[in-house]
Amino acid sequence: LYLNVIKAEKVRLKYADSTLKTTNESPEFIMEENEFKQKLDNALNDLPENQRTTFLLNRIDGKKYAEIAEMEEVSIKAIEKRMHLALKSLREKIDGI
Repeated sequence: LYLNVIKAEKVRLKYADSTLKTTNESPEFIMEENEFKQKLDNALNDLPENQRTTFLLNRIDGKKYAEIAEMEEVSIKAIEKRMHLALKSLREKIDGI
């Protein structure tokens, strides 16, 4: 019974993904989105390794500062400082957003 539930959920997710891709977005929107992604990738790549790691763990993986501090074996204040510097750098490199 549970396997049938999982199978049905996979079908729903597959269908949801295909419907999201078929939206009628303007070419200008798609171009701006691609430019933003490129700017973001470049800005993230320019960050120092410790700031990039901290930023991605917090914002993408959803980890708390305490969890990141434990993983990196540094203080929570050090993680707060890294995030501050990372956000400051990203704001400067991706202006207009």
